[in-house]
Amino acid sequence: MPLTQTIERQWYLLTSKPFKDELAEIELSKQGYEVYRPLAQRLRKQRGKLVKKTESLFPRYLFIALSELADNWAPIRSTKGVSQFVRFGLQTAIVPTELVLNLKQHEQALSERAIDLDRFHQGDVVILTEGPFRGLNGVFMSYDGEERAIILLEILHKQTKLAISPAKLLAA
Repeated sequence: MPLTQTIERQWYLLTSKPFKDELAEIELSKQGYEVYRPLAQRLRKQRGKLVKKTESLFPRYLFIALSELADNWAPIRSTKGVSQFVRFGLQTAIVPTELVLNLKQHEQALSERAIDLDRFHQGDVVILTEGPFRGLNGVFMSYDGEERAIILLEILHKQTKLAISPAKLLAA
């Protein structure tokens, strides 16, 4: 009975050229590489309105599954859209398989829910639209993950930090 050798592939991280992550994914796939680019819905302004766009969850980054022994790595860097492998010193960064599987498992939930992390910038004046402080103006400080924004409110002549859902804020 012939002895079959299983090809052990690991996930690595590539960077793409600016705004070329989709092109890099397509071109690498055409060459037969297993590539994964997690996608998510993002809210973007288009003609003054917020519209949902499907974009890379991690702009300029793609995962690629490779075997050190069986795969030809040479054409990867010269592929259209690809910039380079992510490295730590001289060592190419290996991404844990569990992380990639977890991203794949949760990608559907991410793509159904729009992420809007570009709407407000530090120092923007915002208006609260819900809750006990409805109608008050605040100053946007930062995002604290996808679920909360940190704003400064002036209450009784004192500046107070408040964590609130970005969905409850409007630009003033």
